[in-house]
Amino acid sequence: MRLSPRLAGPPSPPGGGPAPPGCGPAPLSHGAPPATGLARRVPLSPAIPGRGPTVPERILSLPGSTDQFILTDRPTPTLTDRYRPLPDGMTLRHAIVVRAHQVGPGDVVVAFFTDGPGPRYAEHACEAFTAKPRPFGACPAQCEACEDTHTHGVTADRYLCLDDADDRKDCVIVYRNTPVAIIPATVAASLPPLERAPQLPDLFTLDEGESGPYEALPVPRTFGPWDAISVTRATAEQITADLPATHAGRHLTCQWLHDALLISCDPRLRTEPGRPGRLIRPDADGRYRIGGLWPWEHWSPEEDTPAR
Repeated sequence: MRLSPRLAGPPSPPGGGPAPPGCGPAPLSHGAPPATGLARRVPLSPAIPGRGPTVPERILSLPGSTDQFILTDRPTPTLTDRYRPLPDGMTLRHAIVVRAHQVGPGDVVVAFFTDGPGPRYAEHACEAFTAKPRPFGACPAQCEACEDTHTHGVTADRYLCLDDADDRKDCVIVYRNTPVAIIPATVAASLPPLERAPQLPDLFTLDEGESGPYEALPVPRTFGPWDAISVTRATAEQITADLPATHAGRHLTCQWLHDALLISCDPRLRTEPGRPGRLIRPDADGRYRIGGLWPWEHWSPEEDTPAR
């Protein structure tokens, strides 16, 4: 299961269209590529007229460019737009615009911009990150996104990596001249660190989105559909209430035994005779790790909105 959108197709020609709304991917552009020339496909959401309500904005300039860079307020997180807030005390008032090759270690990357010329609107990264720029080349993590990018013929002289992959996200590969909104490292050093911002939960569904989404702690990039997700008691209760009506749970029964959850299957279908089922106890934080009994599906804004 992929947790970050990546290249949706081959690079688009110069002057390709802007990214679609929401946190989905956009094509790589070789002409004047916006932030959407990403390998990690940092989820973006453009603030473009006709795509949502008007929000306060700042107009920034970039030396050597006549374009206007319009930086809107950071969007509020919703089910369909997954934006992790900046930590209290760090705001876009601190942001400036530079080209990607001018981004330095410790700069906080908060947004990219749509194609020019003319007004270029902010495409906010769903999660701001601290830059660790390096030349584009061999990926230390051998992430899928870098492999995809190599497939599209990206060359090291035109592109660079702004951040390496970790256990949750792929590398961020951008065109060298991409305009980037950053909070400079010298300013960020005096502000609360990004880790202070509340982390958004991951969302999971059953039966191709028919049930859910259910909030869980973020999972690693290597997460598989049969792995366990960590949920609160309230979410576990919602899952058990929905399960009997799902295809995934048609042979399962759920029972609460004080603070433990027993999920058992029809005895005639047991692969291990005599095994009564799976007993899930809360961990030290009161959360339940549920998995291995049906495939979880990572819910994304591109899916139809569930009924509930």
